[in-house]
Amino acid sequence: MVMGVLFATALALAASGATELLTGWIHPWERSRVLRPGPHGLGLLLSGSGLCCFFGVLAFTPTGTAFLSLMAAAAGLFLTGTALIAVSRIP
Repeated sequence: MVMGVLFATALALAASGATELLTGWIHPWERSRVLRPGPHGLGLLLSGSGLCCFFGVLAFTPTGTAFLSLMAAAAGLFLTGTALIAVSRIP
């Protein structure tokens, strides 16, 4: 049950990033801090995708090197998204 809630939260994060990329709409609580909506939307999309990959790996527990490869991909997506979100807030 907890994994489902976390997965839904990650999907909502990715969906808000896609919405921001397509329409330029930013959440009201982030409007004062975001200076560049493009990198911010892409960062949300990548962070949400990384979290979905991470929670998916933990839910199904693959064996062998697939586990390490998927965890590395999830970490790469999440860290790239976080870096883009940080860049979008730098004046």
